Amino acid sequence: MPVAEIATGYSALKAAYEMAKGLKDIHDRVTLNAAIIELQEKILSAQEAASSAKDQLRELQAKVDAFEDWKAIATRYDLKDYGGSTFAYELNANWDHQEPIHRACPKCFENRKRSILQFDYKDNSQRDHYKCHGCGSDFEFGMSIPHRPQVNRSSGWMA
Repeated sequence: MPVAEIATGYSALKAAYEMAKGLKDIHDRVTLNAAIIELQEKILSAQEAASSAKDQLRELQAKVDAFEDWKAIATRYDLKDYGGSTFAYELNANWDHQEPIHRACPKCFENRKRSILQFDYKDNSQRDHYKCHGCGSDFEFGMSIPHRPQVNRSSGWMA
């Protein structure tokens, strides 16, 4: 946590300050050198804590930025029920002037990844099949229209 790093850095700096105040009263050279070394260690510890806090702050800021970027993308889509237990995210009408209407995979979308569904084929029941190339999921859109075999009718039974 950056708060813990800041607190550690503050206490190290405070201890270094107190030691520096005490240095003026030290007359013995050996004691003075030992105090200077200890002071340098405290300052180094404070610098390391400050550096660690800065690194954690940068990481947290990157996470916040990524969250904000995804939030801006996600607000452009609405989850739609296409029937037959088929759900997908669709670009809402407010954004269709910037890019074509399309559908996004709900599985990938929940993982903060926009994966546009790609048309695969139309089956005999007139359902459109789409594929997500992000996770490999298959989707069927449209109402199933049963295929009726074509029957040749003649005008007579002998024809």
